[in-house]
Amino acid sequence: MNMKKNLTFVVATRKGSKRVKNKNIRKFGNSSLLELKLKQIRRVFKQSRIFLSSDCSKSLKIGKKYKAQVDLRPKKFATDNVPMKNVYSYLASKINSKYVCYLHVTSPFLKDATLKNAIKIFFSKKRKTNYTLATVTRVKEYLWHKNKAINYNPKNHPRSQTLPEYLALNFAINIVEKKYMQSKGRIVGDNYVPVILDFPESIDIDDKWQFELGRALIKKIRYFK
Repeated sequence: MNMKKNLTFVVATRKGSKRVKNKNIRKFGNSSLLELKLKQIRRVFKQSRIFLSSDCSKSLKIGKKYKAQVDLRPKKFATDNVPMKNVYSYLASKINSKYVCYLHVTSPFLKDATLKNAIKIFFSKKRKTNYTLATVTRVKEYLWHKNKAINYNPKNHPRSQTLPEYLALNFAINIVEKKYMQSKGRIVGDNYVPVILDFPESIDIDDKWQFELGRALIKKIRYFK
């Protein structure tokens, strides 16, 4: 596969993080969440095309350092209220390649080998309608919703290993055809290939406690390939 021609790595951030102020650019290990992700892409696929979209000038400056194509995202696509489908459609409209590999900076423990393997899997599978790839986390817990058990009978309490397994999207990696992403505003299609991640690769940093946990972990395990 001609990576430069067929695939663009898309990274999108915004400055309005409320749970963790300046989450994407504040110190994380010896770097920042944004810089760690850009470093990873350049390390794994040196000649790849990177598209960074943000409403944060500091983020765009970091993007230029790693020779990313930068996009100052319009405010209407960087608010708390804008539907994500609108954001996805906008991002895809700026891409010229056939496929998009959408990477979240909030997955700092994603292994290089996992990223390589996900791309290999995506391009080795037989194409189906709305074909995409998404990383997921196994969920095998006693789940309740609105005061009702949804995956087991509380009157006949099963062993945990016999519970049905659910898959939760963690958004570390999403690979999708640009045309589908733009027209549907989706990065996970009806026919998607799941790539299962275990802890700590599956960590998605959203809240302050996750950010602090990640900073503690990265001091112990550092960045691993």
